[in-house]
Amino acid sequence: MSSEPEELQQMHLELGSQDLKEIIEIGSQITAQLDVENIVRNVVLSFVAKFQAASVTCILPNDLDEKLPNLYYFKGLKQEKIDLQIPSLIPILSFLGQHEYNQISFAYFKENFDNEQVIHQFEVIQPDIIIPLRTDKGVGGLILLPPKQEGGPYTLLDIQYITQIVRFASIAIENANLYWQATTDRMTKLFSHHFFQQNLEEEIARAHRYGTTLSLLMFDIDHFKKFNDTYGHLQGDLIIKEIANILRGSVRTIDFTARYGGEEFAVILPEVSAKGAAVVAERIRKTIEKNPFHGDEEPLYVTVSIGVAAFKPARMRSASQLIAEADKALYQSKEMGRNRVTVQK
Repeated sequence: MSSEPEELQQMHLELGSQDLKEIIEIGSQITAQLDVENIVRNVVLSFVAKFQAASVTCILPNDLDEKLPNLYYFKGLKQEKIDLQIPSLIPILSFLGQHEYNQISFAYFKENFDNEQVIHQFEVIQPDIIIPLRTDKGVGGLILLPPKQEGGPYTLLDIQYITQIVRFASIAIENANLYWQATTDRMTKLFSHHFFQQNLEEEIARAHRYGTTLSLLMFDIDHFKKFNDTYGHLQGDLIIKEIANILRGSVRTIDFTARYGGEEFAVILPEVSAKGAAVVAERIRKTIEKNPFHGDEEPLYVTVSIGVAAFKPARMRSASQLIAEADKALYQSKEMGRNRVTVQK
């Protein structure tokens, strides 16, 4: 069997060297991130630039709801919504974990995966290859790439490029998840008390430096001890989790939501005045008051009391001072009958 001509061998060597430089540069950008969405965007950017990929799909587990995987779908560089009905990601990750390939063709997946619903859903985005997001701990997600724009199969060099980029992404996403676990409350998935204190100190320092506004909400569930005594602690935990979900949906992405302790919650509102914070607090209060929480026999209802305090640079230097002001307003809400918002003057 004859060997490749020297010119062809040299071309492969040069291409590999150029790819290696790109991989190292992209890998350093990816691993510098602790935000999963930014990691995914960097991966998409690399595949669109390298292969002019018509679409890139990344599917990751959802810590809040196993039945709703996190789906990142890009057409070119534009992220778009797509409705894929994937009942659970666990069987897919298990299948990819059993087959220790760096990538598999979608044709192979169709022939060997035993869930027709998943196969039909994947067919909507017409993938050509599936690349597992694999680390030493197993498979933590997957990326689907369409056929190459110019036709023909992905070459060995293409696959090497893709799998190396995905390897960096796998490690970066695992690191981001570890960071998330270290800074969030296990039950609610809101930020932890310790991380809340740290973030509030940073926000106060920023407000001092740039002269920006800052407000803090503190609230807890009214008569929660009596609720637990009546319905049990398991039902109480469900209420806390659902309130955390309501809280997440009631604020901006730049706001900082935390479980302060027990049935008490806190929200940091950067660049929001006391007046604006009161509007946010009232929206949260009303939403919780009207929400039918799931009970064993019938819907259950709870209310919250909220205290609002704005950062006052002339007399506040630390997080504890702002917390004390918000806590004082919370106490006033309770004293005046609960289920209300009080703004500390």
